[in-house]
Amino acid sequence: MNTLLFPLFIGWHVASAALPDDLPAARVVLPWSDFKGLVEKGLAPQNKPDPAPWAYTLSRATYSGRVDGESVVFTLRLRVEVINDKTWTVVPLLPGAVALKQARLAGKDAPIWFDGSWYQLVTNQKGPLDLELEFAVSTFENAGQSGFAFPLPRTAATEITVAVPAKDALDFTVAGAQQVVEEARGADKVVRALLPSGRDLAVSWQKSAAEAAEGKPAVARVYAEHQALIGISEGLLHGTSLVQYSILHAGVRTLRVSLPADTTVVDVTGKGIDEWKVVEAAGRKVIDVGLTFEATGAYTLRVDYERPLAEGGGEVSVPQLIVANAERVKGFIGVDARSTLEIAPGAVVDARPVDVRELPAAILGQTEWPVLLGFSTRKEGWSIPLVVRPHQDVDLLVTLIDQVAATTALTPDGRRMTRVTYALRNNRAQYLRLALPEKAELWSTFVAGKAVKPARAEDGRILVPLARSQTAGGDLASFAVEIVYVEDGPAPQGRSAARFSARLPTADAPATAVAWTVLVPRGAKVPKRSVEGTLRRVSSYTPIDLGGVTLAEATRRVQAQAEAQFASDAMGAGVDPVRVSLPVDGEPVLFEKLLVLDEELRVGFDWKAPKAP
Repeated sequence: MNTLLFPLFIGWHVASAALPDDLPAARVVLPWSDFKGLVEKGLAPQNKPDPAPWAYTLSRATYSGRVDGESVVFTLRLRVEVINDKTWTVVPLLPGAVALKQARLAGKDAPIWFDGSWYQLVTNQKGPLDLELEFAVSTFENAGQSGFAFPLPRTAATEITVAVPAKDALDFTVAGAQQVVEEARGADKVVRALLPSGRDLAVSWQKSAAEAAEGKPAVARVYAEHQALIGISEGLLHGTSLVQYSILHAGVRTLRVSLPADTTVVDVTGKGIDEWKVVEAAGRKVIDVGLTFEATGAYTLRVDYERPLAEGGGEVSVPQLIVANAERVKGFIGVDARSTLEIAPGAVVDARPVDVRELPAAILGQTEWPVLLGFSTRKEGWSIPLVVRPHQDVDLLVTLIDQVAATTALTPDGRRMTRVTYALRNNRAQYLRLALPEKAELWSTFVAGKAVKPARAEDGRILVPLARSQTAGGDLASFAVEIVYVEDGPAPQGRSAARFSARLPTADAPATAVAWTVLVPRGAKVPKRSVEGTLRRVSSYTPIDLGGVTLAEATRRVQAQAEAQFASDAMGAGVDPVRVSLPVDGEPVLFEKLLVLDEELRVGFDWKAPKAP
């Protein structure tokens, strides 16, 4: 019965669910057990499985490395368990501080992506994955101790093995490690250790001090790092060398360094120096430094020296400072140019060019000039030639007028009096050269509030003696130069218009802004169409920024500065100045110009006298 009824139901359901004209009428006959199984599979499970808490795990990592020169070459075998099976998974493997050579997954190149910080595996596979990676990391050396360090991914179990080629016994230190085992393996000294999860890998080693424990007399072991800054200027090489000593096991009271014979030792400084002397031996200048105490641990010696350079440039070598009686010396050298010289490296021997950002801060912090070249050395006998090319200097601006504030008072009879105040900054110019308007009569000249006597050049220009700006906040402070002159002009005839045509003095220094106020008699009319000249008529000064203030405010400040300097300085200087007061009554007509470069400052307009009362 079940076999007969349910086929009818299934057939009706399929037929009714089919889209029109898609399928002909059809019946499906299924046994009850098959139909029940389909229904149960289609039902949602009552107890859904919980999602995995993580997309992946790193269950085991084995790092096997061997020191090769200035780096350690590692082979990493890593077990990755990918739990996420719905999307792609990204697994961090190694930090960007190491250099990855290759990564293999199941005998093939693994898909590795670098995000700027970590090398990462990108995969859509699920389950255990066995990776093999080869990479290298640089070693460091300091105070007779060598080592390396880099971050590790979070691995449940981490085992490291590091082999160091060495004849003498070594003492190893593995930060945070457990079950550390040290052994000799052929020509290598090897350390094996287990690391807790989440720890960075930091391994260091140094020669064993077992001989001291056996009752042998302590012998000083000296290591050094030489940090030199070489400055190249016109005709002179200046060097500053910092020798950072690390003195172990016993103290020393005498230090010795040497320089090439063609250098001049300027000074030798350091803590507790009793005396230092220079003797020539084997074509070098040997510097013996005596101390007032036995130096142990860290000690810094500074040596300043010079070498003359040939004019016209050419090739010059960096003086090689040799540290005597040191078992190992590592060096860093920075080169800067202290003039318009171009410096390029020559054929370097036994030295390695490095990015200047890799130089010690003690080198970079000694100079305000940019360090152009950087080198590192590991042994004596290095040679660093420099090719020096001089270039012609370009004259720069030595005097700048920040603002010109001018006021011209026009009298009813056509005469005019003009006061011009220059706010300027001067580095080393002796005069401000001014070409006054033709037939203008100079009445007074003040510089920084003090009356000065100008001179006249052969070309007719007025020479105003200048002061030198004082330094304020790392910049040159401005001061006021004020002149007053008078001119004759045509007077208006009855009700007919008169023509005002005038120009300001032309200065030999550029000006950032010029503000010129012309005061016409009250009630006078100035037709707009009659205005012409090299300055623009404005209703108010443009709100440009001049040291945080507008042009109008800067104009008032410049004039106020001149008044204040005159009141406070001039009378106390033993000078009896004649200061001219400018009549300021009248209707202001405003003109302005921005950025003036040795050009004529001229305005003209018609004006009509006011009606008689």
